[in-house]
Amino acid sequence: MTTGVHQLVVSLVDDLFGPICAKTVSTILQNNQITMKEIIHHTGFDRRTANQCLCVLIKHRFVRYDESGEKIRTVRYSVDISQSLSLPFYPLFVNIVKQQHGDMAEVVLEELLHQGSSFKDSLLEICLVRLQSSIKDKHTVNMETLNSIFEVLVSRGYVEKTEEATDDGEPPTKKSRSSGGVMWRVNTHTFYTHMRDTQIVEFIKNRFDEGAGEVVSVILLLNNQIDGDMSQCSSSASYDQILHGLKNKSPNMVPFAKSYLDILTDSDLGIVKLVDDYGGGSFLINFSNFYLEFAKHHICSIVRERFGPKSHRIFSIVLAKKMIEQKQVAELALIPYKDAKELLYTLYTQNFLEIQELHRTPDFSPLRTFYLFHVPIEKLTLKLLNVCYKAIFNLMSIRKDNLNENSRLVDKSLRADASTLAATQQGIAPEDLEDMLTSSEKQQLGSCMRIVKRLDLGEINILDSICALTHFGNNQNVH
Repeated sequence: MTTGVHQLVVSLVDDLFGPICAKTVSTILQNNQITMKEIIHHTGFDRRTANQCLCVLIKHRFVRYDESGEKIRTVRYSVDISQSLSLPFYPLFVNIVKQQHGDMAEVVLEELLHQGSSFKDSLLEICLVRLQSSIKDKHTVNMETLNSIFEVLVSRGYVEKTEEATDDGEPPTKKSRSSGGVMWRVNTHTFYTHMRDTQIVEFIKNRFDEGAGEVVSVILLLNNQIDGDMSQCSSSASYDQILHGLKNKSPNMVPFAKSYLDILTDSDLGIVKLVDDYGGGSFLINFSNFYLEFAKHHICSIVRERFGPKSHRIFSIVLAKKMIEQKQVAELALIPYKDAKELLYTLYTQNFLEIQELHRTPDFSPLRTFYLFHVPIEKLTLKLLNVCYKAIFNLMSIRKDNLNENSRLVDKSLRADASTLAATQQGIAPEDLEDMLTSSEKQQLGSCMRIVKRLDLGEINILDSICALTHFGNNQNVH
């Protein structure tokens, strides 16, 4: 991983746990794998502080451990970078659960993410206190309701069992594993699978129409009900199963199901595949082809934003043709040869394109050599993924600096909101209260919040690109 990724991981840990844990993570990243003794030596922390940091980080799965040695047990710690990079996605996870299961489920998941892992009873007790303090009718919230919501989250795969870390940061012993009580944690893989399925449906809707998206969503729903996630493709769904699913979800789509399936399977995208002709056919979703097309879509968007529409046109042609000469690019793009040459070499110098030399004679003469442009999709994906992580780090830094500069106003606004809430609960009208913020302070605070909102929106857009590029990269590693 690059320095930019390491900076982002340390910054995320710093925001969540503070500078002590951030320094511990930074030290582990610099040494790849490291023992407790080495952590204490490099950080300068005492053993108790280092133990507490590791306990928290292991509990949240940001740090993992490996035991080695037969007679003398040696425990080495390393940072789980993929788990650490899931932190920016936590608000999206919470939003998914809120949309599907309501506000109570949102609180349960939010609290479990906050704790990393927890026993069920203690988790639900904390959630009960939070909900009762924020809801007027406290009788609507009880442990029985929260318990049923928790069971739903478990059945949907959003929450899973886990082992606990000991209080001194060491890995759990056999005794602690069998000491009773089950700890639970959030299953991030299930959320990524849900986000992937949503992206597939939206991608199909944008390429075709709403009806095609509905058909694909039914196939994905059947995949989740039967076999769950599969790395390369979904489980196959028969034509009758798809019709039955459409009757329950979108009855108006049933007469057009066969037409949509034919269009999707005949498409060059190759996302929907026909695997059997018997009984109307069986269909599946090819995730590998989707990852490739989705990554191409995002890379083309980045090229358009960074280099302009003409470069985007040239890049799309090279991507579609796989290998193409400079002269052919100018002809197909309908761009003057001189302009096409300049744009091509701009993309080449920025590593968006590469040149493959094909020699016609053994003397390797440049005059008798074909120079073919092509897109190094795998290298480009890694490059852009690192750029996205660096962009997330920069957005977080700008947001942090902006909030620190206006921290006095933010604190004052929070105190004003708390006073207004307390007065409202006592039956006092908000307009009868004295305004704690002057007009200039309100204007300055509003400007600060608008900047923060724009930064948050930018972060969400970048996370979408990270999802696309990460899925493609992971799929290539599997191959």
